[in-house]
Amino acid sequence: MDGLRAPGQRKPYLNAAHDLLHRHWGTQVKPQLLFAGDTANGCGVKRVQHPMAFYCPPSKQIAMALDLRKSVRAAKGLSDRSLLLLDLAVLAHEWGHHVNREKGLGPFSGGMGLTVKQEELAADWRTGVFLGWLMRVGALKVDDFSQTANLLFEMGDYERISRQHHGYPKDRFQALTRGLSSQLEPGQTIGDWTVDTAETFSRRLPEEPRDALLGARRYEVRRFEIERGQQIATNLIGGLLGAASCVWGTQDQCVGMAMQQGKGRALGSYTERQLTLWCNSRTFDVSADDFDPQPIERDGKGQARILASRDC
Repeated sequence: MDGLRAPGQRKPYLNAAHDLLHRHWGTQVKPQLLFAGDTANGCGVKRVQHPMAFYCPPSKQIAMALDLRKSVRAAKGLSDRSLLLLDLAVLAHEWGHHVNREKGLGPFSGGMGLTVKQEELAADWRTGVFLGWLMRVGALKVDDFSQTANLLFEMGDYERISRQHHGYPKDRFQALTRGLSSQLEPGQTIGDWTVDTAETFSRRLPEEPRDALLGARRYEVRRFEIERGQQIATNLIGGLLGAASCVWGTQDQCVGMAMQQGKGRALGSYTERQLTLWCNSRTFDVSADDFDPQPIERDGKGQARILASRDC
């Protein structure tokens, strides 16, 4: 995936990725790939335009007209290369919907009836399978994956009351990593990174002068974390405003605020941290996590225990 830096590469790049996805999944039908300005034949769409990114089952067409810089806040300052990788993930997700139609929803096929959330999470799972395969064959770097995954988690509908609810970032992350883990194994190396668990990667840092005396090991790590502070604050403020609208406002204002309740969402992302492991005391510390050094067994991610078993 290197060498993708010049403007104007999006269409040929996505066409090549489209061919690769068809070979990877081996579907009987290869959907038609549409870009902005192309004519669509189904799903109530006549002409493809921003912000369209969807798969239409009746016509077997995938539309890729989404302008990421306009739609994803964190994408505005990114390079063309980074946006191409995000486009790749979006295309893989839409391909996931197509494959779901031919091969089923995999681990998300349970339940009494198909829901939008099941369909979306199954597509995320298939996205993880494809991205994991790219990492396994050396075509996608760990940092490129983590940045792309973080942007992907910002997209989609996260509102529980929405019929188009895609699942919260944690739901989507678990679906994505379920796909990843089908391609990557703990202990596997990707460049100079090592897969530690389904949600963590690490690479060893050079020793510092006192490390040998303290039995210290230092690592640069990528860890998926859920940050709920903004979600709690948003829902709390929304609840107060909603109560005020129902007491002093009109009926329409009260109903409107009620429809906004629960829309604050937890933010999930791969974080860039440094993890220090002290073999002598069996403790660890992760930078910028607001916790003092803790026993290795207290790491909810399980990464510290894996590193200790490998390097202590």
